[in-house]
Amino acid sequence: MPDNQPDDNWRHDDSYYNLPGREGEPPEREDRSTPGSESDPPIDIPPPVLPEKEFDLGRWIREGWDLIRDELPGYIIAGLIYITAIIISSQIHGIVFLALMGPITAGIFLMTVNHMRGGDNPLIGDIFQAFQKYVPITLAHLILSMFLGVGFVLCVVPGLIIWGIYLFTFIFIVDRGYDFWEAMEASRHLTAGNYLEFTLFALVLIVLNIGGLLCFGVGILVTIPLTFASVACAYRDLAGLATEPAIKTPPPPERYTPTSGNPSPPQPPSIIS
Repeated sequence: MPDNQPDDNWRHDDSYYNLPGREGEPPEREDRSTPGSESDPPIDIPPPVLPEKEFDLGRWIREGWDLIRDELPGYIIAGLIYITAIIISSQIHGIVFLALMGPITAGIFLMTVNHMRGGDNPLIGDIFQAFQKYVPITLAHLILSMFLGVGFVLCVVPGLIIWGIYLFTFIFIVDRGYDFWEAMEASRHLTAGNYLEFTLFALVLIVLNIGGLLCFGVGILVTIPLTFASVACAYRDLAGLATEPAIKTPPPPERYTPTSGNPSPPQPPSIIS
């Protein structure tokens, strides 16, 4: 082999990958470039893949409860917004329901994942920031509503299967910035091979909210945000939260912290002479 040709035999040398501590790592290439000459183009390294996580419905619901428990008033307000939007939009027209409920649903997911990402508390304003992705969210909501409508007409079970398959569609849109079809496909790939388990997940969430309704109708204000939080915990484990959210939300207002030299916030000048 001529000296100026790089030796690529290391690519096929499987013994390298069996060295202690370097299993699965590609070896470092020797720099054979001469001063002033172009070096070889870098090798494309695939993005890191999360280790495979087991389906754990019970843990996701427990962690969802742990997430909302300490900030329950904020999540109850989110649940109240969700129920109010359902009642108002359904009373006006079905088109209004389709146009409004997609962004509200995605917005509660956005509020939840932002809280999981390290926010001190859930920000109700995040719900309405989802309208920044209005078109892909509404298109996804429209298609999923059609799928679910057909599925629930066919003896209910197909509807549960469809819901389980596309459970993460809205989170992929608000967290990763995917288009509607990309988000649906991402959710389908994420649940592939576990359709039965995610159908069970959808069924348990429905039963959970029915139980909330039976608690004098008030319990659903807790079970609705618990549903969103449980799905968000599953998404975090299976897909991982994006480092930077696709939807930029305004920072929370700064709280005044008194110091020893300034024990109280400045007061406006008095207008009374």
